[in-house]
Order: sequence, then C-alpha cells, then structure tokens
Amino acid sequence: MNEFRRLFIDMGSVLVELPSFKPFTKCVMSDLLEKCLDQEWGYGYLFELGLSLQKIDDDCSSDEKRVCQMLIAEFSHFKEVQTMCWNEETAQKPAEDVVGSIRGEYLHPHSLVSRPITDIDNTKLLDSFEIYDQEYKSLLGDYLQPDADLNKLVHKTLAEARHEI
Repeated sequence: MNEFRRLFIDMGSVLVELPSFKPFTKCVMSDLLEKCLDQEWGYGYLFELGLSLQKIDDDCSSDEKRVCQMLIAEFSHFKEVQTMCWNEETAQKPAEDVVGSIRGEYLHPHSLVSRPITDIDNTKLLDSFEIYDQEYKSLLGDYLQPDADLNKLVHKTLAEARHEI
C-alpha cells in the first residue's frame, strides 16, 4: 500500500503542477483506480488508500498535503472517504444542541418576507435521531470488524439500498 500510495501521490503532483498534462494524467489515474475496483479486494483497498490520503501525517510537505487533498476531491472513487470524514467532523455537536437551534419558518411563494409559523417538536426529532443513530451504529459494527469480508459487505449494502433484504 505504501509504495502504491507514494506513486499515486507522485502522479497527482503531475496532475496538479503540469496543467497541460492534466487530462491525460487524470485519465490514466482514473483507469488505474477502475482496475483496482475490478479486483475482489478493490473497494476495501481504495477506501484504505483514500483514508491514508485524507489523514496526512505532519512529516509531509505542504505541497504533498495539497496534492493529497486534491486527489480526494478530484476522484469520485474516494467519495465514501469524503463522506465519512465530513460526518466525523460534523458529528462533534450534540444532537440536543442542533435540534434546539432549529426554527421553522413559512416562506410564501410570492413574497420574500418570512414569518415564524410553527414550533419544532424537539422531542420527536430527538427520538427519531436516536432510532437512526442506533441503526447506524449497529450497521457500522458490521463494517468495523477487522476480519469482515468487504465484498460481502458491499453486496449487503447494495441489497439494502435496493430493499432486497
């Protein structure tokens, strides 16, 4: 993984620093990521690669950090990593604080003036969040097991998304 990561970052430097080569380099890098996805181990490997690009250590230069951030943003293959990191960053605020600050307003379609119209049922929102959070944590437990079969998890996730389970 470390050697592949290093070479991928080097290719990313070409992508960032040499604009005339950007279309070609991006195409080659995208094809490389697609070839990984064709492998049985591909999804898990790319997720770990994305995490390693996202969680840059302090020993890296500022240029390398910039390239890693660009790679995560540039390639849709790392979308799950972006989502997970965003969730981690935004999940720091307690649900009670978020729900307590929600205000409902009515916007009339023919007027730019808004006026408060309704109170928000904080208890119902918090109860719904608790149900969601419990389900999320139970599903996440499947993914966090060190010996989890990643392909089986991918198929299970796709089936659940299609409501086939």
